Amino acid sequence: MTDEFELRTTSDAFLARVERLHRLEERKRTFTPGTPDMVRITREVEKLTAEVHQYARRQTELAELAGKRRASRMRPIVLVPPRDIDQILAEWREAERSVSAATPGTAEWESAIADVERLRNEYGRAHAARSADRTDH
Repeated sequence: MTDEFELRTTSDAFLARVERLHRLEERKRTFTPGTPDMVRITREVEKLTAEVHQYARRQTELAELAGKRRASRMRPIVLVPPRDIDQILAEWREAERSVSAATPGTAEWESAIADVERLRNEYGRAHAARSADRTDH
């Protein structure tokens, strides 16, 4: 069944990649057209754009599944709490390894950086939620 956490994670991953794509596109604008650097970075923008499209497609699939199941009890994505801290940390470590293994400036590297940023943000939300729970009790 489609769950809120998958919807939230997919949405967060999409937004993180769009932000990285924006930064890469801005960097691309600094190169002279036709130069090897311009061609290289244009290819990286294209690869990252394809990845953004995959996340958009997955969001559509998840939304349609939720609609078919009449998931009226599901909250809007923005209200979905973060996942378990241990799960976030495990994914964060894997994302950091991916950054280390990738060549800086490539779509693969930008994607890994996007995951690191997304997981850092999710960890921050999870930590804040855990701290709030402790002070409420």
